[in-house]
Amino acid sequence: MKGIQTIVNEITSVKKFSYLDDNFVGLIVSRFLDVKKHSKFRDIIELEDYSKFKKNKLYKSFLKDVKSFLHDVYAVYHVKDIGGKEKILSGMKRTKRKGDLLELHKEMLHCHSSSRERKDEYEEVYLKIFSVCGKPKKILDVGCGLNPFSLPFIGFRNFEYVGCDVAGRDIELVNKYIRALGGFYGFNGRAFALNIFEKDYLKTLRKIKCDVCLLFKMTDIFDYFDKGHSGTERFLKGVSSKFIVVSFPTRTIANRKMKYPRRKWFELMTRRLGWNYDYFEIDNECFYIVKK
Repeated sequence: MKGIQTIVNEITSVKKFSYLDDNFVGLIVSRFLDVKKHSKFRDIIELEDYSKFKKNKLYKSFLKDVKSFLHDVYAVYHVKDIGGKEKILSGMKRTKRKGDLLELHKEMLHCHSSSRERKDEYEEVYLKIFSVCGKPKKILDVGCGLNPFSLPFIGFRNFEYVGCDVAGRDIELVNKYIRALGGFYGFNGRAFALNIFEKDYLKTLRKIKCDVCLLFKMTDIFDYFDKGHSGTERFLKGVSSKFIVVSFPTRTIANRKMKYPRRKWFELMTRRLGWNYDYFEIDNECFYIVKK
């Protein structure tokens, strides 16, 4: 549909959305067209004449909602553009001193707001996770962001790492990093682009048999277009992993500490599914280690 491509082009022309894949943005646009609030705009966009819909009030409301979603779940996490990240990676490749190299890893983790919050606590997080799960041979990281740059703090070697995310340019960066420094830190693997809004995305993930699956701060995205928490449940049941580590923020959007950070709905879900879990917290995040 030409109208959808016109909207995609307008969104990706904005700098903070430029790293997103056109197909992904197109799927999000289509999802929002299915929302009842925007059903009238769908009727307009399906007309043969697309020349006037951009001036329509319904279009402005629709575009605002799509951009707000993309900002809240993707753009807000990207602190530095790809050029800055490439510069840090180049520095890693040239650095000889181990201490300086680790500092560059923390600088890279600072480029994504989610990994930035835990950049000084990855060692503790990994210690607690793998004291429960044991040393894995294969790790799957869904919505990985820049998490791969935390792997030097994981505390063991000889494992495979597979990461996936929607940001294609970051995926390229991660693969360059794994090729350049994965062997030095004792791991191998890859990263690939994955759109969880594709209907058959779970078919791709089911093929990846792993020991531990990491799902850090992703449940809101899984559940955005679903009633209740069916998106999260569908993922948990579908992924091929013995352990799934799910995290949630413990601070509000206004950066206030939550009084009750535990997610009761998640605890009830895992119990209903007959699974056990361990729980721990760090300053800005809480973690459930679920055993299927």
